[in-house]
Amino acid sequence: MKKNYKVLSIVFLLSIFVLNTYGQENNCEAENNQYRGNKNTWIVQNVDNPFNASEISKFKGLFYYPVDCNYVFQGKLSPSASIKVIKVPTTNGDSVQVYDYGTVSCTIDGETYKLTVYKNMEQPEFGHTPGTLFIPFKDGTSGPKPKTTFANGRYLIIQPPASGKRVTLDFNMATNPFENYNGNYSTIDVPDQNVIMTPIPTGERKYEDR
Repeated sequence: MKKNYKVLSIVFLLSIFVLNTYGQENNCEAENNQYRGNKNTWIVQNVDNPFNASEISKFKGLFYYPVDCNYVFQGKLSPSASIKVIKVPTTNGDSVQVYDYGTVSCTIDGETYKLTVYKNMEQPEFGHTPGTLFIPFKDGTSGPKPKTTFANGRYLIIQPPASGKRVTLDFNMATNPFENYNGNYSTIDVPDQNVIMTPIPTGERKYEDR
């Protein structure tokens, strides 16, 4: 099982890499649909998946908005001068360790944001990929009903630039923390600067609304 899980992790990560590398230059919709299919397979076969056996037997896939390539943005990555381990608070009042990786500056709906970027150490959402770069964020869709995405926010994976500082932020890849599927998990508290005022109706929706 662990061997199969490693293979699935590699396939899942490759789909993320391809999507971030090509973005709108290729077929954004096809690439995102492939990514979503890979994630549906990965999340239920992950040895540390957030679902119990009865939920897995009924699993029909995660719940997404339709792919919308208008929500693919370009940003400028500014790595921290000294990338160090920090503790960040979580929604259960505890804390987890991450690397303080830096910030990404981007313009969304006419407003410029400077989004905090973390490098994963121990988040279960990223399995055996401790080097994952991700942005915890909320937007105008986040919250309880009638909002359509998880109240405690979502995570956006990014890839470090091959050269220069330009990075792609494809919000079609916005993913729910495990807490949305299982209340025994917790979510990293979204930093104030990562609250995007405009709605971003793409990516993963609240699982309970499926």
